[in-house]
Amino acid sequence: MRPITVPNPCIIPRTPGQAILRRFYHGEGSNPPDTADLLREVMRNVAQPVAVAVASVPPTSPLAPLARYHGATLTSFTSLTLHPRPLVAFSLRLPSRMADCLRPWRTGGSREESKARQAVAAQAVQAGNTLRLPPKSELPWPLSTLPMPEDPPPWAQSLVSKIPNPLAPSAGPIMPSTAPKVPPERSPATLIPPTPLTISLLSISNEAIADALSQPRTDHSSIFALPNTWEETPSASTDEAPHPPALLGCVGSLQCQVVGSVMLKDLCLPGEVQEGEGSEMFICRVVAVKMGDMSEPLLHWRRKYAGVKEFD
Repeated sequence: MRPITVPNPCIIPRTPGQAILRRFYHGEGSNPPDTADLLREVMRNVAQPVAVAVASVPPTSPLAPLARYHGATLTSFTSLTLHPRPLVAFSLRLPSRMADCLRPWRTGGSREESKARQAVAAQAVQAGNTLRLPPKSELPWPLSTLPMPEDPPPWAQSLVSKIPNPLAPSAGPIMPSTAPKVPPERSPATLIPPTPLTISLLSISNEAIADALSQPRTDHSSIFALPNTWEETPSASTDEAPHPPALLGCVGSLQCQVVGSVMLKDLCLPGEVQEGEGSEMFICRVVAVKMGDMSEPLLHWRRKYAGVKEFD
């Protein structure tokens, strides 16, 4: 028989991330390790695709006099689903100029003003679905002759307003109807009008653009004016707004529509307090895909850009 050769055990050098994790678990301090820090260290060892999102600058934005388009480098880009409609998502840390270009309330005031208008509208709908006490002059005889004030006191209005109105359309069982019921929209996201957006999946030749759009700068006009860098924007043949340009030399580009957003700060458990503005995740529907002429993607790994290499 041929003897089996047992290889000598190899020693795998520790990475900086492993050293940090070791300090977290075996440090001198008694405080437990922070979950966010541990997740950051773990994900740094997982290569992430790099993408660039480009949106048109709204006419009412402060960026409008500076540039026509605004872009951002994404390292949190991911595909959500293919059916029934292809959806992708990414998150932006707030405050973000890119997020301001994607929100529907960009033409109607700030996000706080939009929330206030939605709250007033919700209160109006609820008021229509509850009973109210009319003034004395609107009561029929003989109730109008009773010794009572013209306007009901606030406590009485508040008490009666908690009683559901049987004549309200939402009552359903009391007012039978043959009309088909429309199921309510159930979504954790804030549904918004579609906003055109182009996402380019970068190749190793796009590293300079990825680095430029990751910097906190306001004016991107010089970046979008670079020669032989961006595709020409086609003229709009329909009433829809044209999509922003895609990068040349990328792995592929996606023409998307922003269909929803989620304020990640609002996803805290009861009793938790989130400091700062947090991040906002945008959900996009892919309406068109264009394959690029490059096949080697650009990756973000251990806080630097990297490529891929096939196994022999």
